[in-house]
Amino acid sequence: MLRDIFKSVGGIEGYGMISMIIFAVFFLMLLLHTFSLKKKDVDHFSRMPLDDFSKESDEIKDI
Repeated sequence: MLRDIFKSVGGIEGYGMISMIIFAVFFLMLLLHTFSLKKKDVDHFSRMPLDDFSKESDEIKDI
């Protein structure tokens, strides 16, 4: 089906198929990465906007 659509545009069917393959591979890799995250990391990421970053800057100054 996609091949027929790209052929009707004329001369770009190769580029269209390559771009769809690149998108699909990227999307699958993103899904795999998302589902492989540890719960501890997800909890840490979810608290980041609410954390007080002044604590971290004080720890950096102590080093």
